[in-house]
Amino acid sequence: MFDGFIRDNAAWTPRAPAVILPGRRYSYAAFDADIDRLGSALAERGLGPVCGVVAVAIASPYLQLLTMAALARLGICGAPGADPGADLRLTDSDGLGEGPPVLRLTPDEVTAILAAEPRFDLPQLELDPDALGHVMLSSGTTRSPRRVGLTWRRLEAGNHANLRSYAAGKAGTWAPVTGVDSMLGFSMSVAAWSVGGAVAWGFRIRDIPALMEQVEPGIIGLTPRQLRELLTVLPDGFLARPEWRICAAGALLPAPLAHEARLRLTPDVRIIYGSTEASLLAVGHAADLEEHPGLVGRTPAGAILEVVDDDGRPLPDGETGEFRITSERMSQGYLDDPEASAERFRDGWFHTRDLGRRLPDGRLILEGRVDDRLNLGGLKLMPQVVEQAAYAAGGVADCAAFAAPGTDGVEQCWLAVVAAPGGERDRLAALLAARADLPPVHLAWIDTIPRNAMGKVERGLLRGQLLAALLGGDP
Repeated sequence: MFDGFIRDNAAWTPRAPAVILPGRRYSYAAFDADIDRLGSALAERGLGPVCGVVAVAIASPYLQLLTMAALARLGICGAPGADPGADLRLTDSDGLGEGPPVLRLTPDEVTAILAAEPRFDLPQLELDPDALGHVMLSSGTTRSPRRVGLTWRRLEAGNHANLRSYAAGKAGTWAPVTGVDSMLGFSMSVAAWSVGGAVAWGFRIRDIPALMEQVEPGIIGLTPRQLRELLTVLPDGFLARPEWRICAAGALLPAPLAHEARLRLTPDVRIIYGSTEASLLAVGHAADLEEHPGLVGRTPAGAILEVVDDDGRPLPDGETGEFRITSERMSQGYLDDPEASAERFRDGWFHTRDLGRRLPDGRLILEGRVDDRLNLGGLKLMPQVVEQAAYAAGGVADCAAFAAPGTDGVEQCWLAVVAAPGGERDRLAALLAARADLPPVHLAWIDTIPRNAMGKVERGLLRGQLLAALLGGDP
């Protein structure tokens, strides 16, 4: 499917950049020819649709993108390298350990494949739109990631939604900092090629400021944590570039962080709220966070999102409940996990386990995860309430609230804090203690907040670390 975008642009704009790496660029014509070379070599090794799901455990940045597109050209369902249920793992590395059978491409083999005469004998396939095109892993924080199958039809529908929402009006250079093993990074790469843009890949966060100054502006996709890191490495004299668009996803975007990004990077900062299971749930403008902390925006057309109570009854605007969604962009269940599918996919709806409310104008406020809700001796509180208060107090680079038992066995509110340069610990403690709407907050000062690949806080790990370090319990 998406390899066809590359083939089209190789014919229409052959010299336009398709892939930008540190120190090298590949045109659409060169990238398309390499896809045919690699695809032909893989087919000669017996790879085809009948080989099942192929996980791409590739370290080389260019070869990773190339393999992803070559599998699509062969009609093979690709997957992230960590997919435990894949039928085969394609790699350029040694020592992968246990897992699916491995087909290794040595550096010499790759060099020979890409140096060969161009191969243009791969046919354009008529794909079954309801066949699996790609497998992604959910980014759960409390359980092992689940396998989510994306059909070719769903990939097409999701790409259409992306192009008319957070990506509207943009081509240029697209930098998916989260990586193509994430839903954001994979979908951004597909979207970039569908509009003739270039995918900037293999750049470290500290390299992004220079990239922003040297290439045609487009979109940078990252998590709030990565955005915070990007702001810390901006060189002296860097000027905000209004032609760029920043898209933050994976976790709630704190209003102070969004404000700083709009001042120092670009005024055009967007919020993407989505899930691996249901793709886009909402898209919003970060500027709106000034008035509505926790805002994630509006649900794009093609989906219906409801806020429901514990019994599944829709709630009126302003009342907090669980988000559920139905759409053409939604998967119908988890692969090989009927129990989890029955829990989350019910009566045509995907139940997100996210809590929030809808404003009268249709915009959504995300308050947190059902699993994250703190129960402090009967007082129920979302951790984001404490976290937003800490960010507003200043001097906080990163933080996460969680619950842990006190000496009397009653759950207490804790806040793990990564201090910003110049942050005053006593001042933060005093400001939080003065908030009448907050319970007593115990502070734990740490170097890094544990988060998963998409920036979501691993609160269970924080709780375990605290019990082990401070209370003598088991982690």
